[in-house]
Amino acid sequence: MQKNLRIVFIGSSIFSLYHLIKLIKKKYCVILIITKPKPKFSKRNKKNLSNLIIKVSAKYNIPILWSESLDDIQIMLSKLIIDLIIIASYGKKLSKSILDIPKFGCLNIHGSLLPRWRGAAPIQRAIYYGDCVTGVTIIKINNDLDTGNIVYQKICVIKKHDNNITLCKKLAKIGSTILIKLLQTNLFNSSVSQNNIGVTYAKKLTKQEAKINWSVSNTKLVNMINAFNPWPMAFFYYQDNIIKIISAIASNYYIKKNPGTIIHYNKWGIYITTGCGIIILTSIKVINKDSNAITVSNINNNVLLIANKLFTINTTLV
Repeated sequence: MQKNLRIVFIGSSIFSLYHLIKLIKKKYCVILIITKPKPKFSKRNKKNLSNLIIKVSAKYNIPILWSESLDDIQIMLSKLIIDLIIIASYGKKLSKSILDIPKFGCLNIHGSLLPRWRGAAPIQRAIYYGDCVTGVTIIKINNDLDTGNIVYQKICVIKKHDNNITLCKKLAKIGSTILIKLLQTNLFNSSVSQNNIGVTYAKKLTKQEAKINWSVSNTKLVNMINAFNPWPMAFFYYQDNIIKIISAIASNYYIKKNPGTIIHYNKWGIYITTGCGIIILTSIKVINKDSNAITVSNINNNVLLIANKLFTINTTLV
């Protein structure tokens, strides 16, 4: 496939940004970027996604359309000569009238091994449910949600301490590499239908489900904590504070205490009972509900100081 193909890139996440930058660095002709209005990677991070996209478009002189309106998108695209649309993590289904515009169709880069984890949060749900492997699937887009024919798949092992940030980065590197391979070799002209066996759906994450339930097992809690980092971040309430958990590990040690009981703390972390096993909180963020003051605490360095100040041994959390 020639590099003078006129490509429209659509995406609205850090995952998508990796692919956009790879296309640009490999000298492909990206004529337009479409993304959601004011997308943000983090409310408190000045290097949010919208700023990064602005920098990319300015550096390489690529126009941007900030819109979720399918009508606006169709009007814009209908004015252009487009060979290919590439979508990565946009979060909105495009209409058939849009999909019919490009000469060579539309490709979607999805962060799972389809048909497992179709939908909005495939990377997070794979971690949340304790999958050992995931991957990247590139499909030809049709009118349904992530059901198009598979052009290429590549597996990625989920490591024990992978969270949404680390796994997203690994999958983005895989996806951007195989995307360039497909464009260079015309491989995306061939595809196979998805198997209807093993279909699962990755619903969006919510703040409500991020609240810790100490009665579930320690492994499930660690999966949840890893999946919800950096957003919405697993949390629990303690006195006048919201405690957000950045990282944790599961321990096989057992003690007969009610789930949610703080049993110990040392330089390695804060030890809390669960419905099965002990969880060790290794890094937390403490937010005072009244003053809204925020303290980021790396437990490995400050555990005794922080734990002595905040927690009492044998206290049961709710």
